[in-house]
Amino acid sequence: MSAIYYLSKAVNQQVVKTGNYTLALVLLSFHMLLAQVNDSLILRKPGAPDINALNTVSFNLPKAGLNQLHHAKGKKLKLKTSRIIVNGDTLAIKHVHVRGNTSSFFIRKSLNIKTSKKSIFHTSTDTFSLNKFYAISMNMDRNYVRNKISFAVMKLVDVATPSNCYSDLLINGGSEGLYLIYYPPDEYAMKKYLAPFVIRRGYGEAMDKVYTNNDVNRQEEKDLKKRFRLLYAPATLNKNGEELYNEISSLLDLNSYFSWLAFNHLFQNGDYADEAYFMWRPEKSKFEIIPWDFDDILKDQPHEGVGERAKSQRDKLIYSLEDELDKKIASDPYVYKKYLDVYTVLLQTLTSEKLREILTDVFNDAYPYYLKEDLLAQSRFDQFGQTDLTNLEADLHSIYQYISFKADGLRKDIESGSLRVTH
Repeated sequence: MSAIYYLSKAVNQQVVKTGNYTLALVLLSFHMLLAQVNDSLILRKPGAPDINALNTVSFNLPKAGLNQLHHAKGKKLKLKTSRIIVNGDTLAIKHVHVRGNTSSFFIRKSLNIKTSKKSIFHTSTDTFSLNKFYAISMNMDRNYVRNKISFAVMKLVDVATPSNCYSDLLINGGSEGLYLIYYPPDEYAMKKYLAPFVIRRGYGEAMDKVYTNNDVNRQEEKDLKKRFRLLYAPATLNKNGEELYNEISSLLDLNSYFSWLAFNHLFQNGDYADEAYFMWRPEKSKFEIIPWDFDDILKDQPHEGVGERAKSQRDKLIYSLEDELDKKIASDPYVYKKYLDVYTVLLQTLTSEKLREILTDVFNDAYPYYLKEDLLAQSRFDQFGQTDLTNLEADLHSIYQYISFKADGLRKDIESGSLRVTH
């Protein structure tokens, strides 16, 4: 057996026992030092970037309006401005208003923006155009990379992933900091996939929001809501084995759902049960997940469901058991084995080489924005305080070390059969 295998197994065992990312990372770092295992993630700074070529979104507000925006707490303010400049194009504004819950208590607010026509945005690997988008302040996304990394992994395993990119946001000519431009999941589902019906899931069968287009009449909307609730109905969850699997898979695309669950375990997502949209398309005739909001990955433990996990499903590779459907997936041997099959595919797809590629792309996208002192200074208002290039690079190296070794250990455990499925 390789030294890497033993190191990864030690870390994985520590995580399974305690769910403690910080402690496991310290353990990993100590063993790496003893074993003289080199970190193979190399972050080369790109050549002198053209700062003027970066994504920028800019508009003006009255001085009193900007002051109100910064200091309002929990208010969904509508901003009064008629023009916006997106990457050099001056556009009429249809609306700009504050969005989000927790983020609305920070000085840097997240915004919902709609313009008169589409604007072009770009990353180091992609270009896309939007006329309605979220400008997400990433107040709780440490070093502004967790969402970007997560979206890249989701896209890698063919889970529906809305277009996104970094951007500087300027108001009255002053930087508000680094933002994530993001295609709203409901718009993404309806425009890209022509899905006529989209749900934002709350906890369990709760539907926080429902979006429909003109192709869905009132009766069809009621029927689709009822169909979604079947995922949590006793008539479904009281089934077992293959019958249960077939029933769930007739309602929900399990390949994408299981891929999302596996990611949440591998990256230890502390808050995910209510961070998902589900779209329904007639040609698929089942719900498909569109996950979002990954700023809580790499947490020591999930926000909810810790007690249930510790009590009855401690050995299962599902990070949180706050959702009744996820509990059933963990407890049913047949369905759980199907889940492990998808988890295995994720581990085979997210090789160390692919993880390095993703982290390098994120670094290349973030790097030129980190050179803008006025932009980066705004990070002092965020949850984790002031950041800089040193923190960014150290964070990416730590993420690479932790995830690559944990994934290697899980691959070995699954291949060896040590992760047994028991009744």
